[in-house]
Amino acid sequence: MKTSFCISTILLVFALPALQADLPRRAFIGTQLLEVCDSTAQAHGLPRAKGVLVQQVIEGSSAESIGVFSGDIILSVNDLQAKSVASFVHDVGSLQAGDEIRLQVFRAGQAMELTGRASGFPEETSPHALVIYDQVPFEDGYVRTIIHTPDTLGTYPAFFFIPGYLCYSLDNLSATHPYYRLLDGISEKGYAVIKTEKPGMGDSRSSRDCHEIGLFDEADVFAASFNALKKYDFIDHDNVFVFGHSMGGVQAPLMDTRYDPKGIMVYGTAVRPWFEYFIEQTRIQRLLLGQDYLLNEARHEQSIRFYYRFLIEKESPEALMKDPEMAEFLNSAWRYEEGGFMNGRHYTFWQDLQDTRLFSAWSQTRSHVLSLHGKGEYVAFNPYEHQLIADIVNHYNPGKAIFMRIPDIDHAFTYVKDLEHSIAVRNDREYQLNNFHPGIADILHDWMEALMEE
Repeated sequence: MKTSFCISTILLVFALPALQADLPRRAFIGTQLLEVCDSTAQAHGLPRAKGVLVQQVIEGSSAESIGVFSGDIILSVNDLQAKSVASFVHDVGSLQAGDEIRLQVFRAGQAMELTGRASGFPEETSPHALVIYDQVPFEDGYVRTIIHTPDTLGTYPAFFFIPGYLCYSLDNLSATHPYYRLLDGISEKGYAVIKTEKPGMGDSRSSRDCHEIGLFDEADVFAASFNALKKYDFIDHDNVFVFGHSMGGVQAPLMDTRYDPKGIMVYGTAVRPWFEYFIEQTRIQRLLLGQDYLLNEARHEQSIRFYYRFLIEKESPEALMKDPEMAEFLNSAWRYEEGGFMNGRHYTFWQDLQDTRLFSAWSQTRSHVLSLHGKGEYVAFNPYEHQLIADIVNHYNPGKAIFMRIPDIDHAFTYVKDLEHSIAVRNDREYQLNNFHPGIADILHDWMEALMEE
């Protein structure tokens, strides 16, 4: 008999809430799971490989409250078979705090049923701020907003945050996450800090989630959250600042807001048409990372053909996959997945980038602008991109923009000596976690404070 070997898949499982006006808390299942293979099943006395193995139960979770133990094999949830970790995650996707959970588990050689009610995911806390959970509409649902505001009476300047392109929850970020450390540093300086979940992430609920929507849809989500700030009397509406990181720097000037922010700060972003940007990325970034010159030149020529068809002609991945050369590029450069997903987003998100008309968007802003570039940047590698943002703004609104280069920082706000050091430690997770740039919050605060004092 052929025996399969175990491949570990560790995942903290949670679920999305049901759709209603007052967003409930997502259910906190709270397990770390492994796939069950033949050897695992045999070790636990299970006749054949099925279910998912509980490697750890998280304290305060639904799993702990209903009696799940480390070493249990979950066979089903609410009568749905746990065929794999992925299927289990999908099947708990409709659960919310208070829902009934029925788990069939295999323990010590026998099956048993565990029942109870789902507990909600823990809410954020802060030693120097009051945390408010709210929501704004999106299509047929809602997205969660999370606000940290000083816990004394008064009105406070606001720091409205727009993250990069990835789809994940900003709720309860790890204390080592660069976004947590940046936003906590800003909060500690006396700002109201606003985070907006993307559709389908965290508590948010709608028929389309972050992976499926386009760039302009996402910009509309952030605009709705920004416009909703008017209802809070603790926010100084004359001093609301937007900070866009990476893709957030693209979306910041695209938001259709009902009033102008005092200032817009962008870091590690782009402004030129993305057909041009992606081609330059292939030519320059790959060389920075050590690609052979001749191999890279061939790749660069291939990228021109691909991006012309994809961004200019707007061919779908399905159509491009019929061409062997384009199929190879899609799979190797974009991690193409069936259904039209490229690097975790629907292909229309990337095609929207070509239609952003960012020169026009920046020319029309009436806000002050701070365009930041880190000298350790190999992701948004070109400082000209950031200088150009300031130049466009100043051409149409003289004196409104500043371009600044920070000498010792990379794309993820990590302290580095220079570009070469940034590249050398890019895969060193321990270094990344322990070397957050200590001055980035100060740089942003100093610029905002100077504007508020004018």
